[in-house]
Amino acid sequence: RLTQSHTGSYLAQVTADCLKRFGLEKKLHTLTMDNVSNYDATAEHLMTLIDGFCGKLSRSRCFPHTVNLIAKVHVSSPFCSLTG
Repeated sequence: RLTQSHTGSYLAQVTADCLKRFGLEKKLHTLTMDNVSNYDATAEHLMTLIDGFCGKLSRSRCFPHTVNLIAKVHVSSPFCSLTG
């Protein structure tokens, strides 16, 4: 359970603790996350907590989330008419 503000350093520490608790820290290669800016900071902080994790280079942005954001913009566009 997250008990603090979702800063990059806090999310990285909680993630690293969880991975270490289950012995998975050496299996972490990539994280797929939404496009929130604090996830960039999470990836950078994880680099200092997990050996072999390459920070932002190991972060993948969630493609379905990106498509959803684009669709929302398109549907809310005044040039888009759902009635034909």
